[in-house]
Amino acid sequence: MIETVLTSKTLIGFISDTKPFKSITDEYFQILDLDKNGTLSPSELRQGLNNVVAVESEVAPGEETDDVYNAIFERFGEDLGPEKFRDLVAEILTAMARGIGNSPVIMVVHNDGLIMKAVLHESNQGK
Repeated sequence: MIETVLTSKTLIGFISDTKPFKSITDEYFQILDLDKNGTLSPSELRQGLNNVVAVESEVAPGEETDDVYNAIFERFGEDLGPEKFRDLVAEILTAMARGIGNSPVIMVVHNDGLIMKAVLHESNQGK
């Protein structure tokens, strides 16, 4: 885990840059697709999504987050392939961006998670 500073622009800029966003979400999809069948099961998503995007507290019991995962599969269908996964991640990051707003916030994130990738993407844009 690492502490970083970001704004909504950090996340929206990352999502908007479609080529790197697609590449990174495809990479995470491959990591989460444990059985390598080209779709994510509820079990695979539950096991890995918190490491990719902080969707739940690491201490939250399964039953407290069941509604979140049920809603994901209801919205995106049972066949959560790479494109639907990318759409899901974009929706999650967009919702986070709306919550963050334009004021900088300090957040503790996974070193190799999508939020950190967004921060690194933003810092590389200025170079």
